[in-house]
Amino acid sequence: MDIGNYIGTRIKAFREARGLTQAQLAQLMYKNVETISNFERGRVVTSVRTLEKLAHVLNVQIADFFTDIEPGEGETPALSESAIKVLNGVKLLPEEDVELLAGIVGVLERRRSSSV
Repeated sequence: MDIGNYIGTRIKAFREARGLTQAQLAQLMYKNVETISNFERGRVVTSVRTLEKLAHVLNVQIADFFTDIEPGEGETPALSESAIKVLNGVKLLPEEDVELLAGIVGVLERRRSSSV
């Protein structure tokens, strides 16, 4: 996957994890919807300054656009698509929500281990 498609996929994942439409992100970025669509489809590679603003608006680090937990080409995914969305979305949550989510995971783990 080329860098434009890779970053575009990450932009889309973070936008969706925040529950934003392309139109909403465009408004927050002072861009038009077509520009956001072109970023997400890898047709246009953002400048570093735009990527910095995207990181701020999406509440992620710039490095998050270059790293993820999804498997590379030809690799077998270790996690379901839903699990990947959850893990990518956790980066966007405030700490108190992360703690709540950790508690929910603990309850689910106990429930599962008691039924085995």
